Amino acid sequence: MAYREGLRSGVRKQLGFAFKDISEHLPGAFIIYRADKDDDELLYANHEFLQMTGYKNIDELFSLTRKSFHNLIREDEQQQIETSIWKQIDAGNNNDYIHFHLRKVDGTYLSVLDHGRIVDSQQYGRVFYVLFMDWEAMHVHYSDKFSG
Repeated sequence: MAYREGLRSGVRKQLGFAFKDISEHLPGAFIIYRADKDDDELLYANHEFLQMTGYKNIDELFSLTRKSFHNLIREDEQQQIETSIWKQIDAGNNNDYIHFHLRKVDGTYLSVLDHGRIVDSQQYGRVFYVLFMDWEAMHVHYSDKFSG
Protein backbone atom coordinates (compact mmCIF):
# COMPACT_ATOMS: atom_id res chain seq x y z
CA MET A 1 0.00 0.00 0.00
CA ALA A 2 2.83 2.43 0.83
CA TYR A 3 4.15 2.23 -2.71
CA ARG A 4 0.83 2.69 -4.47
CA GLU A 5 0.85 5.47 -7.04
CA GLY A 6 -0.48 8.71 -5.64
CA LEU A 7 0.35 7.96 -2.01
CA ARG A 8 2.41 10.88 -0.77
CA SER A 9 5.78 10.22 0.86
CA GLY A 10 4.61 12.01 4.02
CA VAL A 11 1.85 9.45 4.42
CA ARG A 12 4.39 6.65 3.90
CA LYS A 13 6.44 7.89 6.86
CA GLN A 14 3.45 7.60 9.18
CA LEU A 15 3.08 3.92 8.35
CA GLY A 16 6.40 3.14 10.04
CA PHE A 17 5.25 3.64 13.63
CA ALA A 18 4.94 0.39 15.55
CA PHE A 19 2.48 -0.05 18.42
CA LYS A 20 5.40 -0.38 20.87
CA ASP A 21 6.82 2.99 19.75
CA ILE A 22 3.49 4.73 20.22
CA SER A 23 2.64 2.94 23.44
CA GLU A 24 5.93 3.75 25.15
CA HIS A 25 6.26 7.34 23.95
CA LEU A 26 2.71 8.62 24.03
CA PRO A 27 2.51 11.21 26.84
CA GLY A 28 -0.10 9.40 28.87
CA ALA A 29 -0.88 6.37 30.97
CA PHE A 30 -3.30 3.95 29.37
CA ILE A 31 -4.75 0.47 29.61
CA ILE A 32 -6.85 -1.74 27.38
CA TYR A 33 -9.46 -4.01 28.92
CA ARG A 34 -12.40 -6.16 27.85
CA ALA A 35 -15.66 -4.17 27.62
CA ASP A 36 -17.91 -6.74 29.21
CA LYS A 37 -19.96 -6.13 32.36
CA ASP A 38 -19.16 -9.65 33.57
CA ASP A 39 -15.57 -9.93 32.35
CA ASP A 40 -13.44 -6.75 32.55
CA GLU A 41 -10.16 -8.58 31.88
CA LEU A 42 -7.11 -6.33 31.66
CA LEU A 43 -5.33 -6.95 28.36
CA TYR A 44 -2.58 -4.32 28.28
CA ALA A 45 -1.02 -1.43 30.22
CA ASN A 46 1.68 0.87 28.90
CA HIS A 47 4.89 1.72 30.76
CA GLU A 48 3.60 5.10 31.91
CA PHE A 49 0.57 3.45 33.54
CA LEU A 50 2.85 1.01 35.35
CA GLN A 51 5.03 3.90 36.56
CA MET A 52 2.00 5.93 37.65
CA THR A 53 0.66 3.05 39.73
CA GLY A 54 4.00 1.61 40.92
CA TYR A 55 3.77 -1.84 39.35
CA LYS A 56 7.17 -3.32 38.37
CA ASN A 57 5.81 -4.84 35.18
CA ILE A 58 2.62 -6.01 33.52
CA ASP A 59 2.88 -9.46 35.12
CA GLU A 60 2.77 -7.91 38.60
CA LEU A 61 -0.20 -5.75 37.56
CA PHE A 62 -2.07 -8.79 36.22
CA SER A 63 -1.25 -10.87 39.28
CA LEU A 64 -2.20 -8.30 41.95
CA THR A 65 -5.39 -7.15 40.20
CA ARG A 66 -6.39 -10.64 39.08
CA LYS A 67 -6.48 -9.05 35.59
CA SER A 68 -9.60 -7.05 36.45
CA PHE A 69 -10.22 -3.33 35.86
CA HIS A 70 -12.71 -3.51 38.75
CA ASN A 71 -9.81 -4.17 41.13
CA LEU A 72 -8.09 -0.91 40.14
CA ILE A 73 -10.99 1.16 41.50
CA ARG A 74 -11.18 2.11 45.19
CA GLU A 75 -13.58 -0.35 46.83
CA ASP A 76 -16.15 2.22 47.99
CA GLU A 77 -16.36 3.64 44.43
CA GLN A 78 -16.46 0.44 42.38
CA GLN A 79 -20.19 0.05 41.85
CA GLN A 80 -20.83 3.77 41.25
CA ILE A 81 -17.94 4.08 38.75
CA GLU A 82 -18.84 0.97 36.78
CA THR A 83 -22.51 2.00 36.69
CA SER A 84 -21.56 5.47 35.43
CA ILE A 85 -19.27 4.09 32.70
CA TRP A 86 -21.94 1.71 31.39
CA LYS A 87 -24.67 4.34 31.65
CA GLN A 88 -22.61 6.60 29.36
CA ILE A 89 -21.93 3.74 26.92
CA ASP A 90 -25.53 2.45 26.97
CA ALA A 91 -26.70 6.00 26.15
CA GLY A 92 -24.93 5.64 22.82
CA ASN A 93 -21.64 7.32 23.61
CA ASN A 94 -18.39 5.80 22.36
CA ASN A 95 -16.49 7.74 25.05
CA ASP A 96 -16.88 7.84 28.79
CA TYR A 97 -15.39 10.29 31.27
CA ILE A 98 -15.08 9.55 34.95
CA HIS A 99 -13.17 10.78 37.98
CA PHE A 100 -12.21 8.17 40.58
CA HIS A 101 -9.42 6.88 42.82
CA LEU A 102 -7.07 4.44 41.09
CA ARG A 103 -5.49 1.77 43.28
CA LYS A 104 -1.69 1.77 43.26
CA VAL A 105 0.49 -1.27 43.98
CA ASP A 106 1.26 -0.05 47.53
CA GLY A 107 -2.45 0.15 48.43
CA THR A 108 -2.66 3.95 48.20
CA TYR A 109 -4.91 5.71 45.73
CA LEU A 110 -4.34 8.27 43.01
CA SER A 111 -7.14 10.63 42.02
CA VAL A 112 -7.50 10.31 38.22
CA LEU A 113 -9.57 11.43 35.28
CA ASP A 114 -10.40 8.41 33.13
CA HIS A 115 -11.26 8.95 29.48
CA GLY A 116 -12.36 5.66 27.99
CA ARG A 117 -13.38 4.71 24.49
CA ILE A 118 -15.20 1.53 23.56
CA VAL A 119 -14.21 -0.09 20.26
CA ASP A 120 -14.71 -3.38 18.47
CA SER A 121 -11.50 -5.38 18.24
CA GLN A 122 -11.26 -8.15 15.68
CA GLN A 123 -9.23 -10.25 18.12
CA TYR A 124 -10.88 -9.47 21.49
CA GLY A 125 -14.41 -8.28 20.73
CA ARG A 126 -15.49 -5.09 22.51
CA VAL A 127 -12.68 -3.42 24.45
CA PHE A 128 -12.09 -0.16 26.29
CA TYR A 129 -9.05 1.97 25.57
CA VAL A 130 -8.60 4.11 28.67
CA LEU A 131 -6.34 7.12 29.14
CA PHE A 132 -5.62 8.29 32.70
CA MET A 133 -4.64 11.74 33.85
CA ASP A 134 -3.44 12.54 37.37
CA TRP A 135 -6.26 14.73 38.74
CA GLU A 136 -4.04 16.79 41.07
CA ALA A 137 -1.28 17.33 38.51
CA MET A 138 -3.88 18.38 35.96
CA HIS A 139 -5.21 21.04 38.34
CA VAL A 140 -1.72 22.27 39.24
CA HIS A 141 -0.73 22.68 35.60
CA TYR A 142 -4.00 23.92 34.12
CA SER A 143 -6.25 25.53 36.74
CA ASP A 144 -4.75 29.04 36.43
CA LYS A 145 -4.88 29.01 32.64
CA PHE A 146 -8.65 28.49 32.46
CA SER A 147 -9.90 30.65 35.29
CA GLY A 148 -11.10 34.06 34.79
